[in-house]
Amino acid sequence: MHDQEMTGMNFKSMESEKHLNEVTVLPENVYHSYLGEYFLGQTDLISFGGGFNGWGGLVNPADSNVNIFLNAYTISNYSNEPLTTEAWIGSILPGNGKTSPHVAAGNQALNPPPIPKIDIKSASFLSGKPSRGTNAFVRRVEPITTLTKHDFQGMFIIPPGSSISLFFLSPGKRQAHARVAFGWWEEKA
Repeated sequence: MHDQEMTGMNFKSMESEKHLNEVTVLPENVYHSYLGEYFLGQTDLISFGGGFNGWGGLVNPADSNVNIFLNAYTISNYSNEPLTTEAWIGSILPGNGKTSPHVAAGNQALNPPPIPKIDIKSASFLSGKPSRGTNAFVRRVEPITTLTKHDFQGMFIIPPGSSISLFFLSPGKRQAHARVAFGWWEEKA
């Protein structure tokens, strides 16, 4: 009987000390957007064909002091031909690449909106291919479609001085046009 009384008293004592805390669970990309660390953007139109290639990618400058955490990418194929795209990580890309102005912070409620430290770049009509780095995967994109891959939740982490790019192989004699878009967040390296 004594044990039951003690158990009952302890339970009552614990019950009166119980405090409820509200907990909000956010997906990681939403959390980073809230912090002003999530960005999205797209390349200019990428043109290739007739034996020439093209690419679009996230390029992390050596002096950025941030790591890129890839969350999503899309490939829009504006052509009547299926496209083959190779994903390259940490490669040396042919051509200089043009920096895209089409970039925005996910959190537009912050004033001023944050500015990413990395660049979205693209290049068209190149004869070379990426060198070094890793050809991580290949995607086939059907004509007049947009392929969307998302919810990577930062699986691909790109350090300063590196990149992740989608490299378009020439579809033959015909000219093709595509655009690449990315969603990512940045954290201090």
